[in-house]
Amino acid sequence: MKTVTTLIAIALAALFVAGGCAVAPGVPQGSVLAGDYQGRFDGQFSWGRIKIRVYDAPDGSRPVFGQLEPESGSLMGIFRGQMKGSRLEAEFFEANGTVTGELSADGKSMSGTFSFTNVLGPPATWNAQKK
Repeated sequence: MKTVTTLIAIALAALFVAGGCAVAPGVPQGSVLAGDYQGRFDGQFSWGRIKIRVYDAPDGSRPVFGQLEPESGSLMGIFRGQMKGSRLEAEFFEANGTVTGELSADGKSMSGTFSFTNVLGPPATWNAQKK
């Protein structure tokens, strides 16, 4: 009996993990990944990789989740927002800053800027291609 209970617990845990991996936290249930973009950013104090995921939600919205992965500097940022037509508008979770961008007409690339209100200087630029 203990073996059966253990197997059921393992199966339920696997289903929970698999189901949880289907969509990012905070994405409305039933959303579908519409685009997975990866690229580079370059700023005055930091540079590195940027990753952005765009979802199509059942309510017609297009939530966006992304992150910066710096190769230089201490910058690290996870952001979320929305696509409004071809325009990306997002805010960082733990820092006071914004990410904006534009989706290309063919949907294969995005580019834009990000900045933090407590960092002086020009916004950093980024570009990413759809995987």
